[in-house]
Amino acid sequence: MDTAYSSRNWWTEMAVGVLGTAACTALLLALDVRALEGRGGTVDLLNCLVPGLAVGVWSARRYRRRRIS
Repeated sequence: MDTAYSSRNWWTEMAVGVLGTAACTALLLALDVRALEGRGGTVDLLNCLVPGLAVGVWSARRYRRRRIS
């Protein structure tokens, strides 16, 4: 089994993670804004960014495991 991980795969893994984080964070922000619409509430970015980051890390890890196996 080859233990070397190519730089192309690394960059692709990073892109998957960043896109997963961005998409999930944007979705959560949109849902929060929609839920608070007309009530004058504020949306906390941290409450959307942390779960978004978790999804991004999870998706990048899943991509890596599929490529290695």
